[in-house]
Amino acid sequence: MGDSGQMVEVQGEKSVAVDSGTRHNLRAASTNQQDGTMLAVGNSGTAIELYEDHKHKTINLSTRENLRAVSWRPGENSALIAGNAGTLLSYSQSSVESVAGARANLRRISWRPNGHDAVVTSNCFAEEFIPSPNLFAFDPGRNSLSPVNEGRADFIGADWKADGSAAFVVGYDIIWHNGYMGIFDGEHLSSIAFENRRVYPVAVSWNRSTDNAVIATATTQPEMGQGMLYVWNGVTPEPVFKSAKFFFSSVRWNHDGTEFAALASSATRTFNC
Repeated sequence: MGDSGQMVEVQGEKSVAVDSGTRHNLRAASTNQQDGTMLAVGNSGTAIELYEDHKHKTINLSTRENLRAVSWRPGENSALIAGNAGTLLSYSQSSVESVAGARANLRRISWRPNGHDAVVTSNCFAEEFIPSPNLFAFDPGRNSLSPVNEGRADFIGADWKADGSAAFVVGYDIIWHNGYMGIFDGEHLSSIAFENRRVYPVAVSWNRSTDNAVIATATTQPEMGQGMLYVWNGVTPEPVFKSAKFFFSSVRWNHDGTEFAALASSATRTFNC
């Protein structure tokens, strides 16, 4: 899935091009575990439902903002969609509702495993450097968004632990270019110490089998920072891979927690993640 509406289904060593029905750049996708429906979103308010037979349906979301993230609610037939300029939409196959409360670009969504709430990451400035919360909590029962943290870091990646006790949050200070990693317990955010100068964390994934997480980094521009992978063991983030050429946009453990996959490109930049 990527630029100009490109979408590919990978089956083992084979890949098959899938007609997405759009030429807009696609930026995120999520699969409904209830029925296998995939929801893909992208630039200019693009949203598409794709079914297991590769048929697709374009959804009118009544926004032209670039959409960055989408995630189906666990155990439900509803999803949350996030994008630029504080765009947050609660979507089901019968309705679309706007969720107020944010102004800056929203970056990622992570549902707590029980599906009772979600965290939404955000840039720390809206419009022309207007301070904005960088982390929100979403309540699906009230369809409401509440700020839970403010600061001068853009928060990008987030992922809840399998038992729902904590969410790992990553991003970077846009003034001093220091990386940020932290743990959100549902009420408070606590920083994790690490060598963070010129480090730009953009994605994180908890291991579902053990208490560790993998964190991936990108860069803001060439010759600044490296593409790195860290494994956090509950105490310290340990670097396990680095590259001056390739920068990461996403990372994910497999279901068994035996290995993870990370997506990288020489063109990846933090603002695109």
